[in-house]
Amino acid sequence: MTNIQKIESYTKWLDKTLEFTAFFCLIVSVAFAIFNVAMRFFFDTSYALVEEICRYTIIYGTFLYLGPLVKKGEHIKMDLMSTILKGKLRHLNELIISIILFLSFAILFWASTQWVMSLFQMKLLTSSGTMLMVIPTISVPIGMFFASLYSIQQIIIEFSRIRVPKITPPITEQKAPQEVEIKC
Repeated sequence: MTNIQKIESYTKWLDKTLEFTAFFCLIVSVAFAIFNVAMRFFFDTSYALVEEICRYTIIYGTFLYLGPLVKKGEHIKMDLMSTILKGKLRHLNELIISIILFLSFAILFWASTQWVMSLFQMKLLTSSGTMLMVIPTISVPIGMFFASLYSIQQIIIEFSRIRVPKITPPITEQKAPQEVEIKC
C-alpha cells in the first residue's frame, strides 16, 4: 500500500458516515415533505416546524457531504488547467487548488462559527418561532470543518504526488498473438 493510499484510507470510515448521514437527511426531508403535503391535502393544515425541518435537513446533508466531495474532486472548480497540464504540473495545479480550497473553508469555518455564536447569544428564533436559529445554522461550521479536514488531506496527497516520482512498471516481453484456427 502506497503512502497516498494510506492517507486516503484514513478517512474511509468518515466518508461512509458522512455519506450515510447526508442520505439519511435527504430521506428525512422527503418523508417530512410528504407528511406535510398529506396534512395539507387531507386535513387542510400545515406545520411550519415540519417545513423548517425539511429545509434544514437538506442543508445539513449538503454541508456534511461537502468534505467527501472535496476528496472525490467533485467540488466546484475549473478543471481546464487539469486537462491541459500533465505530470507534476498537473499535480502542482491540484495542490494550488487544494490550498485555496483549504483557506476558503478555514475562513468560512471561522466566520460561520462567529455567526452561530452571535445567533446563540441573541437567542434568535427561526421563522416558525419554535426553533432556535442556531440549530440550522450550525450546519455551516460543521460542514466547513469537515471540508477543511478533507482539503488538508488533499494537500498532503498532492504534495506527495509531486515529491514522489511516478514509478513505471518494468517492460515485460510482449507475447506473440496466438493464431486462431478457423474451421469451415
